[in-house]
Amino acid sequence: MDILILLLFILAIISLNVVFFLLFGKGKLNLIVAGIIMMILAPFLGYLSGESLLYFYDWSSGGTGEGAGYGGALLGLITLLNGVLIMLIGIIRWIIITLIPKENSTNKKTVE
Repeated sequence: MDILILLLFILAIISLNVVFFLLFGKGKLNLIVAGIIMMILAPFLGYLSGESLLYFYDWSSGGTGEGAGYGGALLGLITLLNGVLIMLIGIIRWIIITLIPKENSTNKKTVE
Protein backbone atom coordinates (compact mmCIF):
# COMPACT_ATOMS: atom_id res chain seq x y z
CA MET A 1 0.00 0.00 0.00
CA ASP A 2 2.94 2.33 0.62
CA ILE A 3 3.86 2.16 -3.07
CA LEU A 4 0.36 3.34 -3.99
CA ILE A 5 0.59 6.27 -1.56
CA LEU A 6 3.99 7.23 -2.95
CA LEU A 7 2.72 7.03 -6.54
CA LEU A 8 -0.30 9.18 -5.68
CA PHE A 9 2.00 11.73 -4.03
CA ILE A 10 4.28 11.83 -7.08
CA LEU A 11 1.24 12.16 -9.36
CA ALA A 12 -0.09 15.05 -7.24
CA ILE A 13 3.25 16.91 -7.31
CA ILE A 14 3.70 16.42 -11.06
CA SER A 15 0.13 17.53 -11.78
CA LEU A 16 0.58 20.65 -9.62
CA ASN A 17 3.79 21.49 -11.46
CA VAL A 18 2.11 21.02 -14.84
CA VAL A 19 -0.83 23.21 -13.81
CA PHE A 20 1.50 25.91 -12.49
CA PHE A 21 3.59 26.00 -15.66
CA LEU A 22 0.51 25.93 -17.92
CA LEU A 23 -0.95 28.89 -16.04
CA PHE A 24 2.42 30.62 -16.23
CA GLY A 25 2.53 30.04 -19.98
CA LYS A 26 -0.90 31.62 -20.37
CA GLY A 27 0.21 34.60 -18.28
CA LYS A 28 -2.27 33.96 -15.47
CA LEU A 29 0.17 32.96 -12.72
CA ASN A 30 3.61 34.21 -11.73
CA LEU A 31 6.22 31.57 -10.89
CA ILE A 32 7.03 33.30 -7.62
CA VAL A 33 3.40 32.99 -6.53
CA ALA A 34 3.30 29.37 -7.73
CA GLY A 35 6.34 28.58 -5.60
CA ILE A 36 4.76 30.21 -2.56
CA ILE A 37 1.57 28.19 -3.11
CA MET A 38 3.60 24.99 -3.34
CA MET A 39 5.48 25.87 -0.15
CA ILE A 40 2.17 26.52 1.64
CA LEU A 41 0.86 23.13 0.47
CA ALA A 42 4.02 21.30 1.63
CA PRO A 43 3.00 20.73 5.28
CA PHE A 44 -0.47 19.58 4.26
CA LEU A 45 0.83 17.11 1.68
CA GLY A 46 3.52 15.88 4.08
CA TYR A 47 0.99 15.37 6.86
CA LEU A 48 -1.52 13.63 4.58
CA SER A 49 1.08 11.27 3.20
CA GLY A 50 2.51 10.51 6.65
CA GLU A 51 -0.95 9.95 8.08
CA SER A 52 -1.87 7.68 5.17
CA LEU A 53 1.33 5.69 5.61
CA LEU A 54 0.61 5.35 9.33
CA TYR A 55 -3.01 4.37 8.76
CA PHE A 56 -2.07 1.52 6.44
CA TYR A 57 0.86 0.39 8.61
CA ASP A 58 0.93 -3.29 9.56
CA TRP A 59 0.76 -3.08 13.35
CA SER A 60 1.02 -6.87 13.73
CA SER A 61 4.72 -6.70 12.83
CA GLY A 62 5.48 -5.18 16.23
CA GLY A 63 6.89 -1.85 15.04
CA THR A 64 6.10 1.61 16.30
CA GLY A 65 5.30 3.11 12.89
CA GLU A 66 7.88 5.87 13.18
CA GLY A 67 9.02 5.14 9.63
CA ALA A 68 5.66 6.45 8.43
CA GLY A 69 6.33 9.72 10.22
CA TYR A 70 9.79 9.96 8.72
CA GLY A 71 8.35 9.19 5.29
CA GLY A 72 5.71 11.90 5.63
CA ALA A 73 8.31 14.40 6.79
CA LEU A 74 10.56 13.53 3.87
CA LEU A 75 7.72 13.91 1.37
CA GLY A 76 6.82 17.26 2.94
CA LEU A 77 10.43 18.43 2.60
CA ILE A 78 10.51 17.30 -1.03
CA THR A 79 7.38 19.36 -1.68
CA LEU A 80 8.91 22.34 0.11
CA LEU A 81 12.11 22.11 -1.94
CA ASN A 82 10.03 21.86 -5.11
CA GLY A 83 8.25 25.08 -4.14
CA VAL A 84 11.56 26.79 -3.35
CA LEU A 85 12.93 25.72 -6.73
CA ILE A 86 9.89 27.09 -8.59
CA MET A 87 10.13 30.35 -6.64
CA LEU A 88 13.86 30.68 -7.34
CA ILE A 89 13.24 30.15 -11.05
CA GLY A 90 10.62 32.91 -10.90
CA ILE A 91 12.97 35.27 -9.02
CA ILE A 92 15.85 34.64 -11.43
CA ARG A 93 13.52 35.20 -14.39
CA TRP A 94 12.26 38.45 -12.85
CA ILE A 95 15.83 39.66 -12.23
CA ILE A 96 16.85 38.88 -15.80
CA ILE A 97 13.80 40.62 -17.25
CA THR A 98 14.25 43.76 -15.14
CA LEU A 99 18.02 44.08 -15.54
CA ILE A 100 18.23 43.51 -19.28
CA PRO A 101 16.64 46.52 -20.97
CA LYS A 102 14.51 45.92 -24.00
CA GLU A 103 15.62 47.53 -27.24
CA ASN A 104 13.44 50.40 -28.33
CA SER A 105 12.05 50.40 -31.80
CA THR A 106 13.71 53.79 -32.41
CA ASN A 107 17.18 52.34 -31.86
CA LYS A 108 16.76 49.63 -34.47
CA LYS A 109 18.04 50.23 -37.96
CA THR A 110 15.33 50.21 -40.54
CA VAL A 111 15.89 48.77 -43.96
CA GLU A 112 14.72 51.14 -46.69
